Parts: sequence; C-alpha cells; structure tokens
Amino acid sequence: MDSSLFRFFISGEEREILPGSRFWKILLSGEDTGSSSNTSPAHSHSKTIVTIGDYFSAARQFLSKNDFTLLKSGLETVCKRSVQTDQMSKISVFLEKHGALYHPLKIQVFDNKSRSCSFVLNGAVSKPGLSLINDEYHLISGLNKAYFKHYLPQVFGKGFIKTDKGTIGFFLGEWFDGYKEFHVTRVQDKRQVVIWESNGSCRYISETDALEIYQEIARILTYYYDLETFEQIFPWHHAAGDFIVQRKEGNIHVRLVAVRGYSPLTEFGAEGPDKKVHILPSLLFFFLNLTFRMRFDRLNGTGEAMMLKKSVIKATIEGFFESLDVKSGCYDYGDLRSVFFLFFKQFSLKQIMEMMENILESYPPYPSESVLIEENFESHCTLLHSIFKNS
Repeated sequence: MDSSLFRFFISGEEREILPGSRFWKILLSGEDTGSSSNTSPAHSHSKTIVTIGDYFSAARQFLSKNDFTLLKSGLETVCKRSVQTDQMSKISVFLEKHGALYHPLKIQVFDNKSRSCSFVLNGAVSKPGLSLINDEYHLISGLNKAYFKHYLPQVFGKGFIKTDKGTIGFFLGEWFDGYKEFHVTRVQDKRQVVIWESNGSCRYISETDALEIYQEIARILTYYYDLETFEQIFPWHHAAGDFIVQRKEGNIHVRLVAVRGYSPLTEFGAEGPDKKVHILPSLLFFFLNLTFRMRFDRLNGTGEAMMLKKSVIKATIEGFFESLDVKSGCYDYGDLRSVFFLFFKQFSLKQIMEMMENILESYPPYPSESVLIEENFESHCTLLHSIFKNS
C-alpha cells in the first residue's frame, strides 16, 4: 500500500490534516477536546470513540485494497480512462460533513497528467450506519441495473475495515460534480430556497427554479416506482440532503444520492390473478404520500421543521404525471395519465382526507412535523382535491 499517495483534508480547512495534528485526534463525532474553533466538523448523532485520524486511516486502507481495484474500476467507468497504480500522482480525501448515519468523504484521484476524477466514499461507524452501508449499496446497485436512466450514483464496491476501535464500513460511489444541496432559508421573515455552495455561501434561486426542482424530484421518485410490485424509494427527506441539484445553462438537473429503502408500502397483494385491481389504489397511495412529504423540509437543512408552499403541490403533480407518461409506453395499461386522473376524480374530499390520514398513520412523520400536519392537513387535501375536480 502506497500511503504517500494520500492527502487528507477537512472541508473548510485549507491546511492538510497530518497524523498527530489536533484535527487528527478529534473524535469523529465532532467532539473537540479543548478547542472552540467553529471549523471543527459538525456534531453527529452517533457516539463513537473513532477519531478523524482513525477514519482517514481506514479509508486509506479500504481504497488501497487489491492494488486500488475499486478506484481503478471507478476511473474507467466515470472518467473513461484506464489508470495504473504508478500513474496515480495523488489521492486527496476530504471529510465533507456528518449525517445521522454516514460520514461522507470526497475522493479526488489525480493522475500523472494532472487530470482528476472525483468519487464519494460513504462511511459509517455506528451499528445502524454499518447495516445501512450494506443494504444501501445493494439497493443502489440493483436499481441501476433495473432502470435504464440513472438518477442515482454508480457504485463500485463496499467493504468493512476492522480496527482496534471497532468496525468501519464504506462503499465507493460516483461523485456528482457541480451538484449541491438545497434548502429553505429565512431572509427578512421571508422563506426562500437556496443552493449551498462549496465555500459555505448560499445562492438564492427564483421560485420558478425552486418549483422546477420539486417537480423533478417527484418525476424521479415516480420513475423508480414499480407499477406492478408497488416497490418505491422510501423513506426520503429534503432535510437529509437526499436530493442534490445543478443549475447549468439555464436548466435544472436533479440527482438522488440516497436509497434507505425500496419496498411496497401498501398491504395490497402484488401477486395472483387479481393483481391488476390493486395497481391504481396502490398508485394513489404513493401519490398522496408523495404530495404531502414533498412539502417537508427543515430550515437550512437542520433547523426547525417547516412545510413548503402550496405551489409545490402542483409541481409535484406535474412531475408525477411526466413519469406516468413514460410508464404508459412500458406497461400495457393504456394512457396512465388519463386513467389515474379519472380514478382520482371519483373520490370525494372526505374520502381523500381519510386515505391521507391512513397513510400518515402508517408511515408516521417525524414528531416535529406532527404539528405542521395538523395545521396544514385540511388545506392540503382541499387544494389537491380541487385541482383534479376543476381540471
């Protein structure tokens, strides 16, 4: 293993993090023993005795395995070039942020012609995180094989490193260059969607662009919804940064970077001769859940729970129907947009509210969102019902 290739950094810190330095010894949880610097990593939810240095060392060991096989595979797939070990000049490892379960690293590989290629190395040290590493890797890999279009990162391998502090798990995936997190912020008592830049600044975007983002998210989630098995990507949340966005040449592009689950969320049977009768009811449950959860976020990603404007409902509907139009060509069920539209219109507002109540009880939101649901439930259902009734 050629450890001299590696350079370690913490995003926001200009200097390289060297073994024995203060940052090297800080716990991965973000607990700094004796420093008040606001540049130390954010506090995560997992309690661990693993230090940043331990984590960097495990990442180096994982990436170096079998003569850098996984990185070479990634370079060939993402950057379309075959690179031998002796052609690598530098591997920069950046500790990006801390989530509830993962501690993502950005990996930049430089060759001897100064060309670079970036990857994400998702890592976990807690029991729930280690379990998710294994499950999510297989879910993303499976969806990439099953679906023609890739809105998810390509993944190249997973593994677990045994250390004297416990097991550390990783999986290597594609890094979406130019894509950023976005969240709602508050400016002079007015909420506005912003895209987070790498340097810590925020780029404000228009409401039109913001609605296009939510429409695209609805389209992607519906694209991955299996019409016949009722399997869907769930749970997901804006606040977790599950979706990232790029604005390029006036166009909005969205990617999904997390899949924590993919299974049916209804009790309708997907097997047997009567399967077809459950397709529309199951799709309706997916749609109702989608419209409500699309409106949940947290201020600046980690602050108070909040609901997005009602205008997001129409954007969600349009994204949903865009994917149904595509599915109409893949399934022999006719014009799915028209079929679903007529199916929805047969329900009264009371029935829609009852179904929505059942959905929210079956897949409960976070406790902090319960008050928001109570305040917005009736108006949400009323608007949703009126959009279909008056169209």
